[in-house]
Amino acid sequence: MKIRLLIIALAICTIATPAMAALFFDDFNSENGGVGKLNYNSFANWTVTDGTVDLIGNGFYDFLPGNGLYVDLDGSTYNAGIMTTTTSLSLDPGTYTLSFDLAGNHRNGATETVSVKVEVGLFSKTYSLGRYDPFTTFTETFTVLTAGNYNLSFEGTGGDNIGMLLDNVSVVPVPAAVILGILGLGVVGIKLRKYA
Repeated sequence: MKIRLLIIALAICTIATPAMAALFFDDFNSENGGVGKLNYNSFANWTVTDGTVDLIGNGFYDFLPGNGLYVDLDGSTYNAGIMTTTTSLSLDPGTYTLSFDLAGNHRNGATETVSVKVEVGLFSKTYSLGRYDPFTTFTETFTVLTAGNYNLSFEGTGGDNIGMLLDNVSVVPVPAAVILGILGLGVVGIKLRKYA
């Protein structure tokens, strides 16, 4: 009986995990011809308001070599900017996964925070990392109830010229089949525990 349930669980996982194409992805590597720049505001996918951010990496103020280009969310004007997607994301009702990499600041021992939002109350959370913390991937899930156009934003705490670092931002839809597969695995797990 256990083997049959395990085979069913594996079949559900195989059927329920189709490739998911990102609705949005940015690793910043193609910005500015692959060269970093302080107080950068010519992003292909982002608008910077209320301050500045720095495009760094690839040997230019490269705090974490080997990661290509990435963004210092505090900029060099002592006034951190807000990065907001230039083009709204057209989202249908459903579940989505937001993923991004953050790293700690490289200037002092203070813990710093970054606010991340998908507008209109879909998602809002603040993240904190300590000095020199490496790139860490954060993955969050949010649900859209009403189809519409939504923007994503990142805002550092500001106040100086070196802040938390941002890279590899993506938004991916979660197919209903994956959700059903996860529910199916939960049921199989309960059944296996019952027969154990």
